[in-house]
Amino acid sequence: MRSDERNLRLRVTRREEPDLGKLIEWVLGIAEARHRAWVSGDPDPYGLPPPDDLPGATR
Repeated sequence: MRSDERNLRLRVTRREEPDLGKLIEWVLGIAEARHRAWVSGDPDPYGLPPPDDLPGATR
C-alpha cells in the first residue's frame, strides 16, 4: 500500500513565472469538455452549473 501511495503523489515544480501555455491549455481543455457535454445534453463533467448568461441554461 505504501508504494502505491508514493506513486500517486503529484510532482510540484516551483517557477518564478507561471507556464502560461500550459495554463491556457488546461483552461481551454476544461471549456471544451464542458461545451461538448452541454451540446450533447450530458451533465457537466465537472459538476458545475452553466453560466447565468447562457441562453437556454437551466439550473
